[in-house]
Amino acid sequence: MGVALIGLIVYLATVIVAVAALRRNIGESMLIGFVVLCLFGGTSAPSLAWSSLVETALNPLIFSVTAFVFMGILFQVTGTINRMVAILNSVLGRLPGGAGYVSTVASGLFGSISHGGSANAAAIGSVTVPWMKRSGWPSHVAATLVAGNSGIGHVIPPSPSLLLLLGMSSVAPFVSLDDVALPLVVAAGWVMLYRLLIVYFFVRRNGITGLDTASLEPFGQAFRRGWATFLIFLGIAIPLVLTTGPAAEALTGYIGAAALESIEIILWIPILMMVISALLGLRSLPRRPREVYHLFERTAPQFLSVGATVVFAFAASEVLATLGLGAELGALLSGFRAQPLVLLLIIGVVIIVVAGPLPAAATTATIGGVSFTVLTQAGIEPAPAIAALLIFASTEGASPPSGAPIYIASGQAGTDPVRTFVPLVSLYVVPFLALGVLVGGGLLPITF
Repeated sequence: MGVALIGLIVYLATVIVAVAALRRNIGESMLIGFVVLCLFGGTSAPSLAWSSLVETALNPLIFSVTAFVFMGILFQVTGTINRMVAILNSVLGRLPGGAGYVSTVASGLFGSISHGGSANAAAIGSVTVPWMKRSGWPSHVAATLVAGNSGIGHVIPPSPSLLLLLGMSSVAPFVSLDDVALPLVVAAGWVMLYRLLIVYFFVRRNGITGLDTASLEPFGQAFRRGWATFLIFLGIAIPLVLTTGPAAEALTGYIGAAALESIEIILWIPILMMVISALLGLRSLPRRPREVYHLFERTAPQFLSVGATVVFAFAASEVLATLGLGAELGALLSGFRAQPLVLLLIIGVVIIVVAGPLPAAATTATIGGVSFTVLTQAGIEPAPAIAALLIFASTEGASPPSGAPIYIASGQAGTDPVRTFVPLVSLYVVPFLALGVLVGGGLLPITF
C-alpha cells in the first residue's frame, strides 16, 4: 500500500474521529484532516499545503458552492419555498398520503436550488412534517421520508458536488457541464421515481389517508400566489441555453468563440438564481441595518461550516493527487480484475461509507476524481460514471448514525432518531447503491 492510500485512510479516520468522538464541527474536522494529510508529504509538507490551498483559492467552484448556500437561505427567507409547496399541496394533497408526495417532490425542487441535504431537510421538513403527521403519518416514518429525500439535490445539476467533480484535473479534460447536464436530469428522474414508489409503499403499509380538503388551498389561488417562484429555474436555463446548442452558435458569430468560452456558467448560474430569488421576495428581505445584522448573525455559521468544508476538502484532494492517489487506487482496483459492475459496487460501498460522516461535497472532493478515473478506465462512459458517483454520494443525509438530516427531521417529527436507522438503510442507502450501479452500468439508461 502506497503513501497516498495510507494518507487517505488516515485522513478519513482523522476527520471521522474529530466529528464523532471529539464533537468538532465538520469545517474544523476537515482542517485537522488536511493538516494531518499534508504531513505525508514529509519535508515538502509546508510547500504541499501552500500549493494546494493556492490552487483551491483560484478555483471558481469555491465561490459557486458558497453562493448556492446563500441561494438556499434566500429561498427560505423570502418564503419562496412555502409558495412553491402550496402549489404542490393543492395538486397532490388530496391523494392518500398526499403530504408525503408533496414532501418528496418539494425536496426535489428545493434540492435543484440549494442542493444541501441539511438545508433541504430543514426547509422542507418544517413545512411538510406537520402536514404528514396531521394526515396519519407515524412520526418516525415522516422523519425517515424527509431525511431519505434530503440528498436528492446532489444528483440534480448543477450541484456543488458535480461542480467540484468537474473542476478536478482528472475529470475536466474528459467531460464538461454541458455534456452531463441532460443525462443527470434523467438520472435524477430515476432517483425521483424510486422515491415516489417509497412514498406509495409507506402509504400502503401504514394505511395513510389524504389531507382534509378543507385545509388545502385551491389550486387557482395557490398558483396565482406562487407561479412566479418557478421563474427561479431561469437562472439555470439561461446560461445553459446561451452557451450550448443553436444559441451558442449564433452568439459565436457576434462575440466570437473565445468570448463565449470565457463565460463561466458555474459562476453565473448561482448569481442569476440569487438575483431572481431576491427579486421574487423583495418585500420579505431585511431592510433595516439591525435586520440585516440578525440575518447574517443567524446564517454566518452555515457559511463558515460550508466554506471551510469545501476549501479544505478540495485542498485535500489536491494533496492526494500530488501524492499519487490516482495511480495507487487505480492499481489497487485493477488488481481485482473486476467487471465494470463489480467495480461500481466496490466504489459505491466506499463512497457510501465515506459519505456517512462527511458531506457529499467533501466526499466527492476527496475520492470522486480517483473513482471517476478508475470507472472510465474500466470502460464506463463519463456521464454514467459521474451520475453513479453522485447517486452514491447522495446517501449522505440517509446514512446513520452521522447524517445531520436524520436528526433535523427527527427533531421536527418529535421522534427518536434511532427508529429511522433501519428503514433508512434498507429503503434508501442500499437501494441507492443498487441504483448507482444500474445507472453507471447502463442498465438504467440516461443517455440516448
